[in-house]
Amino acid sequence: MPRATHDTSAILDAAGRILGADGPAKVTMAAVIREAGVPSGSLYYRFPDRPALLAALWNRAIASYHSDAYPLFEGDPVEAAAALAAYTVRWCQAEPAQAHVLLAGRSRFEPEAWPEAARETEVAESMRWNEAIRGLTRRVRATTSVTTTELLLVVVDLPYAAVRRYLSGGRPIPRDLADVVTGIVRTSLG
Repeated sequence: MPRATHDTSAILDAAGRILGADGPAKVTMAAVIREAGVPSGSLYYRFPDRPALLAALWNRAIASYHSDAYPLFEGDPVEAAAALAAYTVRWCQAEPAQAHVLLAGRSRFEPEAWPEAARETEVAESMRWNEAIRGLTRRVRATTSVTTTELLLVVVDLPYAAVRRYLSGGRPIPRDLADVVTGIVRTSLG
């Protein structure tokens, strides 16, 4: 089997740039080859088809977002919720291309066509994440009077809505946005 000569991360970065500029439908094998400046063999060596490429793009973004978020679930539940909301904004500031992937939503990546291994990876990580969110939800509800709906709105939906305005307009996320979101979360849950 031939050896890969181009970096997988650089190929996925190129796919992310296309997605951020033009949306998921424009992430085609030909477009990624052009954007990454790689021979078609280098792309097809790693990703036999578009579904495999889209799966890798989604799973990489999820892994990036989740990896540093898990430790935030510890400690005081309200502070953990506020930290998670702020982390979401800061991660999106630091990783705008990957944030575009998550903001597009899983369904836009044709998950029904993904290779089995990619689906298994996504399912396992989703289960782990959902259990962490459920645990945080139970802990916050045990110490406050907020409903699950309120909690998910301010801790999960608010940070994404706050950054979407800027990312979808191609503008930088304001430096103070994480602090603003944190304040809203604390006020809402306090």
